[in-house]
Amino acid sequence: MNWKHDIAVASILLFALVLGCAGPGGYGSMGVVEDGSMTVETLVKNLQNYEVHWAGFDPSIPVAVLFDPKNDGKTLEMGQRWTGVSDQATVNRMVGFIKQSLGTGGFPPRLRVILGPDGSTYGYVYTGINHLVINVIDDKTMLVESVG
Repeated sequence: MNWKHDIAVASILLFALVLGCAGPGGYGSMGVVEDGSMTVETLVKNLQNYEVHWAGFDPSIPVAVLFDPKNDGKTLEMGQRWTGVSDQATVNRMVGFIKQSLGTGGFPPRLRVILGPDGSTYGYVYTGINHLVINVIDDKTMLVESVG
């Protein structure tokens, strides 16, 4: 076998893999909500203004609750590990559970803002986890994949 040919093929495959993982627009990010600008209590109180999803293995022990503003012209699509919830009592219980927990990995729960690549707000997530995988689909849509 020609080793130069093998290296060239391997390089092309590696380049294609890296390019494919980059997606069309990169990634979104999370930032810490500055004190007073938004609270999880405000989000729960105004639940009718948000599409709400939770992540975890069981609704009685959620690890994250996500709030996607309705009618903001932007969309957060949810990956397989997210489940929609609209019941006020269930959202209150989930937020209460996260609030009293230490969070995953010992990080205290915090309200975080979900940001697009341009820095615009797409939503909020209340969790003790410091990382979400957020892929850009197009200029108004991001996909929230896994938690952790």
